[in-house]
Amino acid sequence: MVAACAVMVAMGFGAIVNIAVFLTPLAAEFGWSRGDLSLAYSLVTIGTGTGGILMGHFADRIPIRRVALCGAIIPAAMLLGLSQLHSMGELYVYHAVLGLLGLGAIMAPMNTVAGLWMPRNPGLAIGIVSAGGAFGQGVIPFIARHLILVDGWRQAYVGMALLHVAVMLPLALLLRNADGGTSGRAMPQARHYAVPRHVLIGLLCLAVVFCCMCMGTPIVHVAALGADRGLLQQEAAGLLTVMMLCGMVGRIGFGKVADRIGNLKAYMGASAGQTALAFLFPLMTGKTGLYLLAGLFGLVFSGAMTAFILCAREYADPRRAGFVIGSVMFFGWVGMAVGGWQGGVFYDLCGNYEVSFANASLGGVVNLLVLALLYRFTVGAPAPKAPASGQVATPSVKLATVAKNRSAQ
Repeated sequence: MVAACAVMVAMGFGAIVNIAVFLTPLAAEFGWSRGDLSLAYSLVTIGTGTGGILMGHFADRIPIRRVALCGAIIPAAMLLGLSQLHSMGELYVYHAVLGLLGLGAIMAPMNTVAGLWMPRNPGLAIGIVSAGGAFGQGVIPFIARHLILVDGWRQAYVGMALLHVAVMLPLALLLRNADGGTSGRAMPQARHYAVPRHVLIGLLCLAVVFCCMCMGTPIVHVAALGADRGLLQQEAAGLLTVMMLCGMVGRIGFGKVADRIGNLKAYMGASAGQTALAFLFPLMTGKTGLYLLAGLFGLVFSGAMTAFILCAREYADPRRAGFVIGSVMFFGWVGMAVGGWQGGVFYDLCGNYEVSFANASLGGVVNLLVLALLYRFTVGAPAPKAPASGQVATPSVKLATVAKNRSAQ
């Protein structure tokens, strides 16, 4: 079941980045600007984040198979619609629905259910699923690019729709909850913390915004930075490929680390790594240094992604885990959008990437400060003892306990 979740996430991430492959043929066909076409990517990412909250809510209450079927059917229908594209309004609507009702039914719900199938190693399970996303980002656009070159962009959309149905529909029908019911009923018993859970989740959402801002800038701009440093176009694009391939290893590796040392400690370690490495990118001038840095960054940024999903799972009420994971991932999408956007804005203002990547690293520092506060509330503070089953800590009970202690002195 974990492998099925990983493949579905791979297809989902591939569908998100497909717009990059279709930019050139759509611009040539309709004369649309790159900025107008890029808005479709923003809509599909925001839709995916919002849909993750909605579909995560449903995943807590209905069998995961029904949610997965939505994620298998809706994207295929939207890809078929894109093959008949004639207006920019259609482009935006198809991508918004693709994210909201299609990919939103894949990302958060699949990460929610995967950990339940490996209860002793949930970090490894979610790491494997997250690694599927990195694989999809590299393979699915490659397939789409080949189809465009052979048959044109309209038939390429048809081919991608058929591929989506052929892969996703059987997996969705195969998928089931670990207990045969809903995700919420299969979650492990809730832990107790020094502060209410909604405080922990709020702090985690805040941290994730700055965390993903830090990772978003290098992901979006590393190829352009390489070109500015004199790398050939193919060599510059290879920086992102190396980053994503190392990201597959980092997702699984940090998942195993989280199982050993704890989710928050793993998250803090990965965040510290990406914060330091983001600052170093503009300082590198040679191809070897840039490739080495891209590989190291891929290991740690992907580890942070896996770890914050695990933290969300840990802090969530077991009955609302899907909703909480979807909410935290939404803030991750927001941070990614901000990181990519600010990187371009400050490059235009300054004429180089020094300030852009320094801002990304500063976001990482803010993330670490918030995580330090989370550490104080969870790992660094003793959790209050839970009341015994059926016992309520009423004031009369507390007074009786105090009187008993005094009489014993």
